[in-house]
Amino acid sequence: MKNIKKTVSALVLTTMLAMTQVSASVDTGLGVGNGGAVINTTTGGFVGMETGTNSATLNFNANSHVNWNTLNVNANETLNFNAVNGANGLTVINTVNQGMSNIYGQINANSGISNLIISNPNGVLFDGAKFTTAGDAMVTTQAFNTTNMNLANPTFSDNAVGVVTIKNSDFTVGGDLNVIGNSMNVVKSAFTANNGAGNVHFTTTNGQDYFVDPNTGNLTETQAVRLEAVQVDGNVYIVSDKGVVKTVSGGQINGDLNIQSDGSVAMNYVSNGEVLNVTGDVNAKANGTLMYARNTKVGGNLNMTNGGGFLEVGNVQVGKDMNLKTVAESENPYGYKHFTHVIGKNKIGGNATINSENNIHIGNYNFEEDRLLNGKLEVGGDLTAHANNGHVTVTIDVNADKIDLASEHLNVLTNDKAVLTANEYKFKSNGYIGAITDYTDENGNVLKTEDQIISLMENYTYIPKDIKSHGYTHIAGGKITNIETPKDSQVYIASNGDVVLTGANAGDINLTAYRKRIDVQGPNVHAKNINVGPETDYLKLEFEGRDFTTNYTNIRDGKVITIKPDEKITYEMTDGEGGNNQPTLQPTETKTYLIGPGPEPTPERRNPNPPSDDNVRIKNWVPEDPTKPMASTPVAYAADLDDDEDAPCRKNVDGSVTVVRAIPMTNIEE
Repeated sequence: MKNIKKTVSALVLTTMLAMTQVSASVDTGLGVGNGGAVINTTTGGFVGMETGTNSATLNFNANSHVNWNTLNVNANETLNFNAVNGANGLTVINTVNQGMSNIYGQINANSGISNLIISNPNGVLFDGAKFTTAGDAMVTTQAFNTTNMNLANPTFSDNAVGVVTIKNSDFTVGGDLNVIGNSMNVVKSAFTANNGAGNVHFTTTNGQDYFVDPNTGNLTETQAVRLEAVQVDGNVYIVSDKGVVKTVSGGQINGDLNIQSDGSVAMNYVSNGEVLNVTGDVNAKANGTLMYARNTKVGGNLNMTNGGGFLEVGNVQVGKDMNLKTVAESENPYGYKHFTHVIGKNKIGGNATINSENNIHIGNYNFEEDRLLNGKLEVGGDLTAHANNGHVTVTIDVNADKIDLASEHLNVLTNDKAVLTANEYKFKSNGYIGAITDYTDENGNVLKTEDQIISLMENYTYIPKDIKSHGYTHIAGGKITNIETPKDSQVYIASNGDVVLTGANAGDINLTAYRKRIDVQGPNVHAKNINVGPETDYLKLEFEGRDFTTNYTNIRDGKVITIKPDEKITYEMTDGEGGNNQPTLQPTETKTYLIGPGPEPTPERRNPNPPSDDNVRIKNWVPEDPTKPMASTPVAYAADLDDDEDAPCRKNVDGSVTVVRAIPMTNIEE
């Protein structure tokens, strides 16, 4: 807030003519019972006042300063500021000496006045009021430097002492509106700036510092700006020193919302069932102990940066991109660690990017009961979640085009229930990648998943390589383009669909695909071991240039088969009409039979319309339903033709190794 003088003075657009004192101590007849509206002196272009029933009109033909002894307007009263005699582009400054200004009625300024300023260091209250100007307007509790008044470049004192309160009022300004005070409370009021194309500024010049309550020892923050159920047609700018910038009970902002604070920011922290709706962008930057956006709908981009502590979005809808960031630089002297939450049900139309100095939690959480809840994150574009000194933890289902989760110093965790759904995935950690599951220790104590996860996050615990409560991070299928861990770390990933692994530099990678296929391909896959779970139906991996050991389960006898990096697999193929290698197979080369278990079907149970693909020679058929006159396509084991026993592995013509599990396919009707 060091530049507040320069910022505010730039808002005054007119120039000052010669100043001359023209009147003194005039009672306008307004504000009876509230200390009145009494003019002390005027300077500049004040040319007189007209009074009527419950109204007073001040006329000006040049820039002017009106010094009020007191300024109050009752509910049935009107105070008008008019430019006369063709005067245009005027600045009229009003300063108040005594008591708070209580405005219950109307204040108007006509089109000749381009800037109307009301300054009362004792505070200003608008309650049920109507404030209408044709040009810019300012309400401030900063005191003007009246000893050297220059309307072209007015200066303010360092501090705004009083409070600005606006309740149930209607502000319509033809330009920009600036509200400046020590703190302000705005309740159920409407603001229109330049027909929705202007700006509404709420600014505190010094706010209140953090302090520790001497009686309790607890950290306390005072309120800086509070907006309750406000409606604004125009862009909103909130600038505040230390304190809390808070919106509650929803509201409607038809424009952008911009917040810059050295304290905390809580957008719709208490919603009371109402949604904060911002049709444009939200840009919030703070350095406080907390930053929230809850039950908020943003038509444009949501950008939030906090340098002091927690950052949370919960149950938000964003039309475009969402960018969340916590930074190491912080003026917060209390040592809070950053913690970025994306909780509840959130829907992002574009990309979601989360960069946290410490933890990232994508999930849902009941803080009062200290337990995890259900939720969902839907991202129309890419999800990127990178944590520096903390965990990346996902405990709800996530949908995105691409998902990139990375922890530079700790772990990437899930709760063994959340499913990640994307076309492409990247995983990086300095330790473990996988789920945390319920675990019974050697003393018979059951450690619940959510208790472990909460403890790991809160204590920033590194997970050792021999974790006892490991489980799988679940994905829906797709391409994994990178897995990165130290060589002594463990990775557990399970897929509900076909999965392709094209990049890795890791320790032990444990992959499984439930009744689906795993394809490990390309020279960019490096690991200590790749262990394939027994649930996997089909595995294919590149033969040339492997530097990892592969372990898979023989589906015939359940034994684990190991293929070492340098092991040459020499299964030969039988002569036949075709195999799974037609793209590279020459007519003179050998072919592959597919052998199904069970006896040869009787003639009436044979498939009358065998597949037209002659690359597979069928030896046995296995009917899916014996009561129906149709048969399934073959349940296939690749034939190991080195001996008489079929084995679930073969070497293909292209040099790769294929492991095949029996897969019943769809019925073929007669």
